[in-house]
Amino acid sequence: MADTSPTEEKKSLWAVYKPIIRRYFRPHRGILIWAVLAGVVAGLTGGFGLPVILQRVVPIVFGTQPAPDFLTHLLDSCPVLCNMDRAVLLMWLAALFMPLLMLVRGMATYVNTYLLTVAGTRVLSDMRLHLFERLQWLSFSFLDKRSRGDTMTTTIQYTQMLQGGMVMVMNNLVVQPLTLLSAVGFLAYNAIVNEASAIMLGNLIISALAIPLVRWVGRRMVKQMQSMLTGLNKITETVEETLSAQREVRAFNLQPFLRKRLVNYIRSFNGLMIRMGAWSSGISPAIEVVSALALAFALYQGCSRGMTLEDFTALATACYLCYDPIKNLSATFNQIQLMAPVIGSLDEVLYAKDETPEPAEPLTLPQPTPGVVDFEQVSFSYEPGKPVLHDVNVHVPAGQVVGLVGPSGSGKTTFINLICRFYEVDTGCVRIDGVDVRRLRREDRTRAIGLVSQFAALFRGTIADNISAGRPGAARAEIMAAGDAARVSEFALQDPAGYDRMLEEGGIGLSGGQRQRVSIARAFLKNAPVLILDEATSALDMKSEALIQGELEKLAHGHTTFIIAHRFSTLRMADRLLVFEKGHIIADGTHDELYEQCPLYRTLYDEQVSEAQQNRQDAC
Repeated sequence: MADTSPTEEKKSLWAVYKPIIRRYFRPHRGILIWAVLAGVVAGLTGGFGLPVILQRVVPIVFGTQPAPDFLTHLLDSCPVLCNMDRAVLLMWLAALFMPLLMLVRGMATYVNTYLLTVAGTRVLSDMRLHLFERLQWLSFSFLDKRSRGDTMTTTIQYTQMLQGGMVMVMNNLVVQPLTLLSAVGFLAYNAIVNEASAIMLGNLIISALAIPLVRWVGRRMVKQMQSMLTGLNKITETVEETLSAQREVRAFNLQPFLRKRLVNYIRSFNGLMIRMGAWSSGISPAIEVVSALALAFALYQGCSRGMTLEDFTALATACYLCYDPIKNLSATFNQIQLMAPVIGSLDEVLYAKDETPEPAEPLTLPQPTPGVVDFEQVSFSYEPGKPVLHDVNVHVPAGQVVGLVGPSGSGKTTFINLICRFYEVDTGCVRIDGVDVRRLRREDRTRAIGLVSQFAALFRGTIADNISAGRPGAARAEIMAAGDAARVSEFALQDPAGYDRMLEEGGIGLSGGQRQRVSIARAFLKNAPVLILDEATSALDMKSEALIQGELEKLAHGHTTFIIAHRFSTLRMADRLLVFEKGHIIADGTHDELYEQCPLYRTLYDEQVSEAQQNRQDAC
């Protein structure tokens, strides 16, 4: 999680929550309205109903007060009840008020909690889906600034934390204030009709002494929460890094080192949680002590003023029903504050500036799309003041195969990324068939570009599913034809399930060459006019590369193709070679031309040939 900026710290709580409420809670306002109505019933029956029963109904049960006239007339008018013992009947009717009230309150509380849980779950689903969609389209420059562990924590754990907090907050913000207002209303009514009861209403002021304490503790807890989120990110990042590099971890015996790092992060996180729990747990006892002092004072004052036991019991219950909501609302206020840093982390993704936005007035590519690519005075930098490409001008005719050559870090991959518009150029423009890629919709741009990268990205699913990712909705025959063209059938049909063989994450169970063939089949199926081969064979041995090379040549035929490869054997099918050095294209031509005219190209080529000859001699 990024550090909270001073501007964010000064935001009011409403400014933090307002976008979330409008965007995610408004679509579920129907459920929320019913939940609020149920909360109103629960609050009124608790805050007003219980004190009324204790003050008006319980004395009737014990016979210390007569029944109300309306109830007596009602019983007299009912023939069935006329012959029954009036005292016993009144006792039963009065006694039934308590379970009836609790039944109504319990049902209302259940409906309120259930509907809020439903709404919270749906909000969580909407938010997670929106986060996932945002991450799919935000520019690579945004993703480069965040670790995968941080992003996963934000998408999964932060949203879960927010859901639990939101349900608790929404429930308390409906039921507790209404319970408090109902109880205060009961006290106010009694203060009006009975001067001796006014002291009970005044005692609520004593409870306000706890408010500064609650605010102070809340500020301390927010700081602890921010540190906890950072600690949680570190734990997730460590686990993710360890699992994604198991070969290296085991080869270099890094388990003790990584375990020690994780233990330190966990201990730090646990310490923060304990301190958070200590601060949180201290609020409730503090409010209860203050409430007990207020009630003791009320007891003394009530007895001094001649208050009856029934009145005092009812008023004391109403006071308790005021203190309990005050305590819960204090916890709710702190929970609202604690969720603010979580929402801030979510906002970093949800409202991050899209550096490769969709065009306001998009253009379309000509159909059919020839695949002409132009770089016009393009410069680009990942960090301000550190350019990676300098004033690049290149014209690539349709159907030409272009190889990109140069030492590591010279700008080859960046050149390719700008064709795909993974990043936004600083100056100049990149065009496909005369259309600036910034004026193309993402869907149109991605449809025009096919990619076979160094590490074949296979997903959990069948072989056919992975091939069809190149063109969703393709017919089975088209998928099989693409598989045949990439020689996938040679190994797929050896399994009884054939193309329906299930693959695990990353294509586990297939060799490197087989995974690459599935990736090539995907590109065959897509049949995009512009094709990018980014180190497509660098992860393979020489024998596997020779087998794959034929499929790549077939794939490149008739397409505008860009090839990045460190092995010159992979570049032999290129019609043209571009030599990169420190972000500049220093040479452009065929192999023979460049070997004769470009010292850097000649050096790179001779070094590789010499290395290959040395390897053959060593093998002999």
